[in-house]
Amino acid sequence: MTSAASSPSSADRDCGTDAGLEVEVLGASEELARRLRRAALAALEAAGVSDGHLAVELVDRARMRELNARFRGRDAATDVLSFPIDGVEAATGPRELGDVIVCPPECSDLEEAVVHGVLHLCGYDHERDQGQMLALQADVLTRLRGSASGSAAPRTVALAVGSGTKTRAGFVALAGRPNVGKSTLVNRFAGTKVAIVSDKPQTTRRELRGVVTGDDWQLVLCDLPGFQRPRDELTARMQARVERALADSDVVLYIVSATEPIGPGDRFIAEAVRRAEKPTVAAVNKIDAVDRERTALALLEVEKLDLPGEIFPISAKTGEGVEELREHLVSLLPEGPFLYPPESRSDVPPELAFAELIREQVLRHTREEVPHAVEVEVSEIERRPDGSLVVHADLWCETESQKAILIGAGGRMVKAIGSAARAEMAILAGVPVHLDLRVRVRRGWRKDEGLLDRIGIR
Repeated sequence: MTSAASSPSSADRDCGTDAGLEVEVLGASEELARRLRRAALAALEAAGVSDGHLAVELVDRARMRELNARFRGRDAATDVLSFPIDGVEAATGPRELGDVIVCPPECSDLEEAVVHGVLHLCGYDHERDQGQMLALQADVLTRLRGSASGSAAPRTVALAVGSGTKTRAGFVALAGRPNVGKSTLVNRFAGTKVAIVSDKPQTTRRELRGVVTGDDWQLVLCDLPGFQRPRDELTARMQARVERALADSDVVLYIVSATEPIGPGDRFIAEAVRRAEKPTVAAVNKIDAVDRERTALALLEVEKLDLPGEIFPISAKTGEGVEELREHLVSLLPEGPFLYPPESRSDVPPELAFAELIREQVLRHTREEVPHAVEVEVSEIERRPDGSLVVHADLWCETESQKAILIGAGGRMVKAIGSAARAEMAILAGVPVHLDLRVRVRRGWRKDEGLLDRIGIR
């Protein structure tokens, strides 16, 4: 097949060539098409394909469900499908490589989905190749994101350490109610800021991954949004992301707070964790904030949830018990190659990392209804000749009154947010950062699927 959906208008197409390769992107905006074409070309290069035509098409859930039903016998929408035509072993000369079909509402990262689909198209199979495809995929994404941020990135992933040494690597999904300390724990494990931290609930909106690597092991920690009942498109996407991550993880780390009694929310999440049927570890966090009696009571309450696996009392804030928890998590990982380069600390692209740092300062500087009515979109990152960065960002809110609060009298609030965010961004980037921050109103943005796609909430 040459297209998996009806042909879009010319405004929806982006065609480009790179040496003997041609990649056509359908159903995407001009900027998104450019990014996805670049990702597809990088994957083809990594797979050793030097000529041919490839189509990448973005479709909605209904179309993806239809394709799955027709070609795979599954009545479900998935993130990506690949339809090879001639394949990589075709005769020399220009050839039709096939189609990669991507469903943005089912993806947490469109570039990752394209790279994954292209590698499948080129004959890789991560279910059978002992990690070769996933290692190559991680390498491609690292180089793409290193290039986008202007920094060099390694071209290889360590598949083993030392002669004959077996490595362990896998994904650990952190599940728990909002504000139990999942983000703080990810940052503690990673040794750097991966996820923003706030005392306000529902701080995390996306799946953010922290990477922790030892001599012969690698933990990929998935900081998930807190479980919640969907109220709008935003929270529906957040909850769907949580459920997919649980299904895709190698280990589940269930977290509760020692400062609060076990409630219906904790029991609801525990039931979802049991349904996932994954190796499970429980952690009682924030023991630094309570006495020994309350810690013991919290451990007993978690034990009554009847989860499989060990229970660890920890403090993500002070580090107490974290090393013992880490060692146990590593013991549960499957044997396999590293999924990311050993020096990686996160797979978060620069645009998203900077947007999250800005949003963190909004959470710290504002009160009541404003924080959860705000989202940040980084539209462009420029590198100046002196090496510094210029970051252009929009701070979206829902009403004019919220905009007035965010700007503040004489612009003092937005200046304070920008100044604090700029300092954090400079630490992350390692160079001075200039921030162009605009406050804009978009009513009902939490229901705007196009905006949610752009800011990475899928």
